[in-house]
Amino acid sequence: MFKHILFVTFFLLHMNTAYCEVYKWTDENGKTVYGDKPASDNADIVDIKKKPTQDKHYRDRVKKQKKLLGVMQEEREQLITKQKEEREKEEKREKECSDMKQKLQKMKRSTHLYEETDDPFNPKVYSNEERKAEEGKYENYIKENC
Repeated sequence: MFKHILFVTFFLLHMNTAYCEVYKWTDENGKTVYGDKPASDNADIVDIKKKPTQDKHYRDRVKKQKKLLGVMQEEREQLITKQKEEREKEEKREKECSDMKQKLQKMKRSTHLYEETDDPFNPKVYSNEERKAEEGKYENYIKENC
């Protein structure tokens, strides 16, 4: 209780400094001076105005601008993500093309083309027609995708 009374008394004693007047005058050097106590008889009281409040239209416009900037940022991020996905897809396609070209070259250089079966000692050897058909598949894939 005593603390409350002390606080209120302190507040009331110093309240006049919170609402003091501001004076403006010109000193002997011709400079404009501001202070809380007039230094000369030609001091004028300065009317301190409250901080201007923002009107509703300005706040609405700022809110719309922030919303628009947010939408633009989202679109930019989506575009970057899409470009990254397309780049990864293109890199994957290029790798597949490179692998297919290497396999086709290897197939053309080899004397026999075979396919592994369940019996590791008895693979299936391709005939010339099967070999040409397999090479044709690789060539068609390369033509269409590379």
